[in-house]
Amino acid sequence: MLTTTHEVQRLGDRWRTIGLLVGGLALLVTLGAQLILLVPTTYTATSAVALRPLTAEQSADSIEMQAHEFSVTLGAKESAAAVLASVAPDRPPRVEATATRDPGTATIRIAVSSTNRDIAVEVANGLAERAEELGGVDQMAQVVVAVRAGTAGVTSGPPRHLYFAALVAVAALLLAGGLYRIRERTP
Repeated sequence: MLTTTHEVQRLGDRWRTIGLLVGGLALLVTLGAQLILLVPTTYTATSAVALRPLTAEQSADSIEMQAHEFSVTLGAKESAAAVLASVAPDRPPRVEATATRDPGTATIRIAVSSTNRDIAVEVANGLAERAEELGGVDQMAQVVVAVRAGTAGVTSGPPRHLYFAALVAVAALLLAGGLYRIRERTP
């Protein structure tokens, strides 16, 4: 079968377009992977404190109200900053602490996020100990550390493997769509 010059040129154009598509997608995947790797890992450590009534006459509602007050105090930026200053006095990393009361209970969960795993654990435990100290003079309830944060229970984010999977899936879809368009455009 003889091919004409026009057919050879169309075949060359098709391969050149395919090469540009594949090269562009490879560049896109490389840049996307670099961006994913540049996102810092954030570690979250969780500790918990519980308020226990000192006498049986105290109502559960008053203990829950007191637990709410403790959660507000522990979740304040100043509380986390004070504990962080004692844990890492020289160039401390940024930390974010939240304290939430479990609904219907007098248990407060303290979650601390940081780019440093050990600092997150130490600040979460430091806030729990601070709550225990503050509760030491309380006349209504005893504050006890229910859960101490440890490195084994620390969660991390972002889920990079999911981001890589999404990047590869998008690149594969773009490649399939591009190849289809090239095939349809050139007979």
